[in-house]
Amino acid sequence: MSSARIRSLHALIRVRKKEVDEARAGMARALAAESAALADLERQLTQIEVERDEAEGDAGRESFRLWLPIAQENVARAEQVVLRTRNDSMRVREELIQANAAFKAAQTLLEKREEEERVLLVRREQAELDDLARRARPFFL
Repeated sequence: MSSARIRSLHALIRVRKKEVDEARAGMARALAAESAALADLERQLTQIEVERDEAEGDAGRESFRLWLPIAQENVARAEQVVLRTRNDSMRVREELIQANAAFKAAQTLLEKREEEERVLLVRREQAELDDLARRARPFFL
């Protein structure tokens, strides 16, 4: 195994690490968007409850009745946004999992190659020592 291959593996690990970092940043953004969408949905639902509780008298109930379909449309839109952001979060989570797997695979391959290099180096050193030992022995015993 040449040192060029090991250098290449180090470069690959740097690329994979960058991919993991980018995937983590994407995951953070996706989770923030999902959280914001959930907060907006909760706010829409709370607004309906508040308006319903505050509707007093015939005029208030009539205003609430006229306003409610608009509020329900807002809730439906907010639910769609939550669904989209959850789907995005799941997609980004999968990308993060794949990036981590690729990073770990590259690390494992590098460790294996480095171990092979170490074993090869030890064998070469032992062969040199054996050769020196043979040369140092007298020809006739």
